[in-house]
Amino acid sequence: MQENIRWINLCTKKEDSDVSISCLIVDDEPLAVQLLESHVAQVPFLSLAGCAYHAIEALTFLEKQPVDLIFLDINLPHLSGMQLKELLPIDQKVIFTTAYSDFAVESYDKNAVDYLLKPVTYERFLKAVLKVKKVEPTSKVNIHLDSIFVKSGKDFIRVRLNDILYIEGLKDYVVVVTSTERIITYKRLKDLEQSLPNQFSRVHLSYIVNHEKIYKVVDNQIVIGGAQIPLSEKYREGFLQKVYKELL
Repeated sequence: MQENIRWINLCTKKEDSDVSISCLIVDDEPLAVQLLESHVAQVPFLSLAGCAYHAIEALTFLEKQPVDLIFLDINLPHLSGMQLKELLPIDQKVIFTTAYSDFAVESYDKNAVDYLLKPVTYERFLKAVLKVKKVEPTSKVNIHLDSIFVKSGKDFIRVRLNDILYIEGLKDYVVVVTSTERIITYKRLKDLEQSLPNQFSRVHLSYIVNHEKIYKVVDNQIVIGGAQIPLSEKYREGFLQKVYKELL
């Protein structure tokens, strides 16, 4: 228990207050709302924008004031939290709250950040919100992975990193392209970019390429596996710096 308290204190140190995450509590139980309000108040990087007691009130609030994160009760009157999630923007970050564990699998299928069982303890609450905290890395970490899992529909597909040619962004989806298949997954290119090792580079608003698969670079085109990937001005300098490091 003592280690848990020490861990919580370390995670809420003062410098975290520089990061601000606005949030909305949506719950029809006043006591549950009060508990979440208390938890939010104890986290320096959270800012409570408001509370709503049913789905329509939440939608009305969000039209006027979008937030970074929603604590969303599943068992709401008239329109459930699961149904409300379907009406929200695809990239809206949601942490579901409920008194029932039966919804856990469905909540993650809805691309929720986390799933909290009531009564929500502060320690569990903090672990959930730390997943949302936005920390911009000063440089990309060199991740030593041979393969990753890509979620496509209900399937989890293992893909070797060295088999990936490039990744194309399509709004809120990305297509992972190998020499043998194209895997579509529900994820933003920006989010995926941060989790890839240094052999991958963003070269365009819609493309990430695997350096080890590049055949040649011609003007503003990168040729990989028969495909021509555009190289935009925004990413050109950083990309060419990597190329020059391998130049004979």
